[in-house]
Amino acid sequence: MGRLPGHDYRRPDYYMVTLKKRAGVPDFSALAPPGAPPPRDAAGRECWLAPNAATRAFSEVIRGFAGKWRGIAPVKCFAVMPDHLHLLLKIEDTPDRLPLGTYVFNLERALARAFWKATGGTGTAVRDADAVATPSPSGKAVPVPPVFEHDWHDWIVMKRGQLAAFTRYILENPRRAWLRRENRQFFTRPGKMTFAGREWFSYGNPALLELPVLEPFRCSRSWTEDGPEWREALSRAARTGPGGAGVGTFLSPCEKACGNAIYKAGGSFVVLSPEGFPDRWHPSRAKEKLCAEGRMLFLSLWPPEKARLDNATLHRRCHEMGDLLFSPD
Repeated sequence: MGRLPGHDYRRPDYYMVTLKKRAGVPDFSALAPPGAPPPRDAAGRECWLAPNAATRAFSEVIRGFAGKWRGIAPVKCFAVMPDHLHLLLKIEDTPDRLPLGTYVFNLERALARAFWKATGGTGTAVRDADAVATPSPSGKAVPVPPVFEHDWHDWIVMKRGQLAAFTRYILENPRRAWLRRENRQFFTRPGKMTFAGREWFSYGNPALLELPVLEPFRCSRSWTEDGPEWREALSRAARTGPGGAGVGTFLSPCEKACGNAIYKAGGSFVVLSPEGFPDRWHPSRAKEKLCAEGRMLFLSLWPPEKARLDNATLHRRCHEMGDLLFSPD
């Protein structure tokens, strides 16, 4: 998990926390059936997810968590996705508040207990060495196999307007996942779109531009790995996880290192390309997979060229896009 250097995680703020399902653990929910429009609940709202026993167990634990731990507000916004969990935690401004990591650790344990009880499983697909000993009614410690990956991600909601953006992101997460599955071809065809007052040629998922956090990366080739600029950029990249996307050309050594950190953190990418995209253009296999997952968008101000561009032209175009998107104004 990327942590924000110098931040006091006991500070009374909102935090968007993402927990990822471990390999071998059954899904927490399921997307609504493909093809037909999703069913609606009693209130007429579209149900993009089909809940299962794990969904209901998780929901009960999350809603009751604040009543068992001091310093944490009732959790009102969360989404139980098939392979991950998003929720907004708020640390209250009270003397007995605890660090965010303590709340997350104990929430994960409570969710694991509820999960295996609800599903009737034993967690044999998960390594027993990672099991957490939990007291049983008889007083004996009973190993509870973990349900989530060891690393989890958090976003600190500090800027004005971010709370509404993160709330919307969580609540719309099921809808986006369903639409991505239904429209995979949407992520593998070049198109056009408007961004920053200009028309761009695009390839990938344009919905990334609606994410709560678009983190710009414009790194100089003169930066060294032991330099403060490189370390600061890499720190920002490590925190660009779910709910955020890195924006840049990702061509310089530092930008490539930042791209690797964003990928490991579960973030998305808006890649500025100095060349356009022909009708049958495809990125590399790994990037094509990210496009199909809805985690990558390529943007270019220029149409595709028949001839190979010289390095000076490519360099000038990269600077032009950077000046347009990263200017202080």
